[in-house]
Amino acid sequence: MSTQRTLIRNGHVVTADPALGTIRDGEVLVEEGKIAAVGRDLGVTDAETIDAEGGIIAPGTVDTHRHTWQAQLRGCCADLSLQQYIQGFWADATPSYTPEDAHLGTLAGALDALDCGVTTLLDYAHITNSPEHADAAVDGLAESGVRAIFAYGLGQADIFAPPAYDRLADLRRIAAERITGSGLITLGAALSEIGMAPISTVAAQKRLADELGAVSAAHCGALWSQPNGITQLAAAGVLDSRLVLTHATTLTDEDWKLAADAGVKVSTTPESELNMGAGRLAVNAVLRHGLKPTIGADVVSLNSGDILTPARIALGFARWGEAEPLNRQGQDVYQVAIGAEQAVDWATINGADALGVADRTGSLTPGKQADVIVVGGRRIGMRPVNDPAAQLVQQAGPGWVDTVMVAGRIVKRDGRLVGVDLDALLARLEDSSRQIQERMAATAADKAPLTPEQIAAFPGWIAHNLAS
Repeated sequence: MSTQRTLIRNGHVVTADPALGTIRDGEVLVEEGKIAAVGRDLGVTDAETIDAEGGIIAPGTVDTHRHTWQAQLRGCCADLSLQQYIQGFWADATPSYTPEDAHLGTLAGALDALDCGVTTLLDYAHITNSPEHADAAVDGLAESGVRAIFAYGLGQADIFAPPAYDRLADLRRIAAERITGSGLITLGAALSEIGMAPISTVAAQKRLADELGAVSAAHCGALWSQPNGITQLAAAGVLDSRLVLTHATTLTDEDWKLAADAGVKVSTTPESELNMGAGRLAVNAVLRHGLKPTIGADVVSLNSGDILTPARIALGFARWGEAEPLNRQGQDVYQVAIGAEQAVDWATINGADALGVADRTGSLTPGKQADVIVVGGRRIGMRPVNDPAAQLVQQAGPGWVDTVMVAGRIVKRDGRLVGVDLDALLARLEDSSRQIQERMAATAADKAPLTPEQIAAFPGWIAHNLAS
């Protein structure tokens, strides 16, 4: 049997592996979908060659929180606060998606991620209006070729339309029939909104996810008016290292101590959190409590779909957070507290660890599956490459991703997605977007505003759910 071999050469290799570091003028050899060797002058002459053209060779980035299905509604949330997003956009968009829309949005969202160099993502799929919607989203991920954790939405849409089916039973079905083995798609669970459902319900969902070997994810601590539930999750015994908390901007020091003791994972989504008014990014608190930052894109209905851009924002914010006490005292900073190479880890290996796939991806370590990107090449804004890791975070843009490989399969080459009929896909997206927005407008017009009595009862309802 012939061996499939690809040599990526003439680049600077950022491995995200502390034992290997960064290799100037390096090469990466891929055999049968795995990284076979990393180094200089590997002496390989019998392989297909990809010329990095003096650019950067790096692991594909890892997105720990993305609502992939929202691709048709790009830009619709550009000027919305988080409350407006939840009460208006999300409440109207979710019931307006057909299974076909869910498939198309997930497919296009995953292809957008790949185009930006994101090779692994957690798809927080709170579009599970029906089993057909869930199947459609899984199909979209599979068709795209991305590596994904399909985090089945277990309760978010209940806020707007109670389901006509048992989501826990359907999660079991997905686990038994759709996501099996160790392929590119693995199982996750997007837990019900904390405070919007009883803690007992959230805990039961987490326990089922654990039983099925799935990673759990939960929105947590993004709204000051809504409790984060950390204390209650800990008391229920479900605050642990198989839980990815997203946002976490409102956690107190006591909350962070509980989270750190439990070894939870944290996903920061800088573009959405800062633009929607969710408070300070959690990255400084994550570092201070010995946890590992990870990065998510969240919603392309507001922001970009890559991970290098939010990693850059997170790094800048983290440096600002460390410098702020000195600045407030009128003192200068003589050394930044956090190196750019750390932010590479946030965007790669930390995310892979949080999603339970670090044995397969997240670094260019021989033996791992070959999730690789080639960035920069002949771009004037990247050359010369004086510090590959720093420039990957601080200067590379999503449009500079020339080549993307997932498990050794090239999904983007010479700046273009492979095997994608872009014209047909864009036409389908335009049509789907128009129809969804028409349904959203009808939904919004039919909605009765909350009564003063309902608004007054809201805090008590939240408190009841936390105690339940």
